[in-house]
Amino acid sequence: MTQSQKMNSTADAIFEAHVAFELEQWRGDGAIKRLQDEVDAFWQWAEQTSLETVVSVDTVRGAAERLALDMSLPDDLAEVIGGIANDLICHDVNKKTRVQDVIDESLFDDGVSLFVELEALRARLITRLLDSPVYTALASDVLYQGIKDYIFSDTGAIKSIPGVSSLLKGSSSALSKRMPGLEAQVEKRVRAYIENNTAKTLARSQELLIESLDEERIRTIASEIWAEIHDKKLSIEDVVDNDELQKLVDYGLRIWQELRETQYVGELVDAAVVSYFERNGSRKLTEVLGDVGVSRDLLRQEAETLAPPVIEGLAESGLLEDLVRRRLGAFYASDAFEKALGSADK
Repeated sequence: MTQSQKMNSTADAIFEAHVAFELEQWRGDGAIKRLQDEVDAFWQWAEQTSLETVVSVDTVRGAAERLALDMSLPDDLAEVIGGIANDLICHDVNKKTRVQDVIDESLFDDGVSLFVELEALRARLITRLLDSPVYTALASDVLYQGIKDYIFSDTGAIKSIPGVSSLLKGSSSALSKRMPGLEAQVEKRVRAYIENNTAKTLARSQELLIESLDEERIRTIASEIWAEIHDKKLSIEDVVDNDELQKLVDYGLRIWQELRETQYVGELVDAAVVSYFERNGSRKLTEVLGDVGVSRDLLRQEAETLAPPVIEGLAESGLLEDLVRRRLGAFYASDAFEKALGSADK
């Protein structure tokens, strides 16, 4: 056997032994203990390492922009989301579960107490709502329709005027035929009156609503709401069907697609990353992980319960061995290994 053949044979033997050793490390009886030791080693390192020493704010900003703004969305994403949402809505658990099964009454009461406590916020929200052009237009239209119906209905204001009822026969539609233009004139005057007085009316409504929503009334209304909904089932199948839900999802994704193309969203993403780093960049990684509930004990537990079946599945499929061979094979085929092996033989 030549020196070259001997080296190749030795390299193959060492490579196969290394592969077997690595697989045993992952699958052997001590695999869980070794994984937990790795967790301990990582945690010890993380306790001494700050976030900003591992990754810079600019790196995270770039990643956030690529994922949130630049990553293309597949054409069938809306269909996938819509299908999952529909399956969840139609799930039998919604037909069996009541509101009180998922929201405790004490939690509901705490929410009511919070609403009572935030008096200034409540007043601002009421003011913003009633100042909204949408609400103003809606209130104006409701007022107009109510006044119009009162005037022109078969039992309305016009027929209740003494002397007029004997002159008018038939329905309000017949009245319109006998007096053409009457309804148009009424509409014009009523709408003008409403438009001129809506601001004053809404201002009074704001004051009345803010004053009337005192603690006693809020708690009374909340009690009535809870009494009405606590035993209701969570199912909303009778509210939205599959086709309607899919249309809503499609539209929602269209909105997100357009938003992510604007400078506005990009600046918000950048600002969020910068703000987070300003507050947390100097903190240790263990503290940052703790903010989202990740602890050493949690990682050790997952290493014990989740990792083994995942690794076993990879092993049974042959992927684990392929991964190990690819990772190690590059070194054993390199000039660096051949040089080291040749030096060891001398």
